[in-house]
Amino acid sequence: MKKAYYIMAVFLLLLGIGLVILPDREHYDEASPRELLSDLRNPSRFISTDKVAEMIIDQDPTLLLVDVRDMYDFLDYSLPGAHGIPLEEILMYKWVDSLSYDRSKIVLFSNSDILADQAWILLKRENHNNIHIMKGGLNCWFETIIQPSPPAETAANEEIDLYQFRKGASIYFLGGAAPVEQETGSQTVIVKRKNKTKVVEGGC
Repeated sequence: MKKAYYIMAVFLLLLGIGLVILPDREHYDEASPRELLSDLRNPSRFISTDKVAEMIIDQDPTLLLVDVRDMYDFLDYSLPGAHGIPLEEILMYKWVDSLSYDRSKIVLFSNSDILADQAWILLKRENHNNIHIMKGGLNCWFETIIQPSPPAETAANEEIDLYQFRKGASIYFLGGAAPVEQETGSQTVIVKRKNKTKVVEGGC
């Protein structure tokens, strides 16, 4: 009888040691700290408001906009076609399929970079790919796209062209259509307004 107790005790001891030593299976796919630090230093994780505006206007099918603010802010105002996924829900199972689609370019945004940056870190830690942050968030969106400042009279042609695009994009997002003059010969490029989509709670 004592021998059986000794065998059972040794078995339980070995089992306990094994559980401590073996890694947690849920964390096999996590990015390493070295990989995460390298990605954090990569400026390509940011995408400009101008590029986001261009992709929305072009109705780029790969674009997936994710508003990580709380649902009240999302319903009050967000970018056209954006999905509302609050930061605290970003890793929930119900969003896994939407955020794991390889062909999508996921662009996270909030009022500034803070919440979007936190969401980016959480998703990258889970090895999600093609994730970007809209640089400056909605604050920068209003400054550059919705209410762009005109360039100085001595500004370079590139600055003038950028302002023309932003002015046309502003009218596009606020409603209406505006001609945007670009360096395309004598042709005038028209930025047209698309039909607004109704914001649905949850972003889906």
